[in-house]
Amino acid sequence: MNPIIQPYQYFAIKKKVLYLVNTYHSVNDKSTIETVQALMLKDIDEIVGESYPEIEDLKKFILDQTLTREKTEHYFEEFKDCVIAFQQPTSKQIEKVFRKTKKLKHPAWEILDLREHSYIGWNDPGSQKKFILYYSEGKLQGLSGQLNPSIIKNVCTICQKVSNVSMFLATTKSSGDGTYTKKGNYICADSEQCNHQLHDREAFDRFVEQMK
Repeated sequence: MNPIIQPYQYFAIKKKVLYLVNTYHSVNDKSTIETVQALMLKDIDEIVGESYPEIEDLKKFILDQTLTREKTEHYFEEFKDCVIAFQQPTSKQIEKVFRKTKKLKHPAWEILDLREHSYIGWNDPGSQKKFILYYSEGKLQGLSGQLNPSIIKNVCTICQKVSNVSMFLATTKSSGDGTYTKKGNYICADSEQCNHQLHDREAFDRFVEQMK
């Protein structure tokens, strides 16, 4: 399989397919199932935006009304080969992004499946800070801020899902006068879970712009 879709597109498609599989097992009406199938095929086209053989194969696969959740999960593990992995930067590149941070802790790359990450986020409990790496127009960029240790149930600003969130507070320079202001938003305390729930890159981009 060729890498053709982004991680957030992968998770958006997977969620919709699992909903379809659930429909197969909970709905008996043939016309209802056919309607949901048609909607899912349309949604997948809108998510991907282009035509690829791998996507056409996926669309044929999901029309099988005998599909089980287990079989679907197995298919998506293999389908993950179609995902464009987050490009792992070098230590020097990371340190350049966060050059003002002393004793910067780096992500645990060895345990990350980079095909599951639209961005990389990690917590430093010692300093109570969260660090976020992302690419914008092909350039590596970063965002850091204080992460409140208190966790509540609320909507995450990044993934737009109800989740276990904490207040992320970033200090930014105001334009022109050299003063600093603090901007805060609730985001998932667990960035890996957040990536799995992120189905729209625009939501992440809006969050970045808000914090800057």
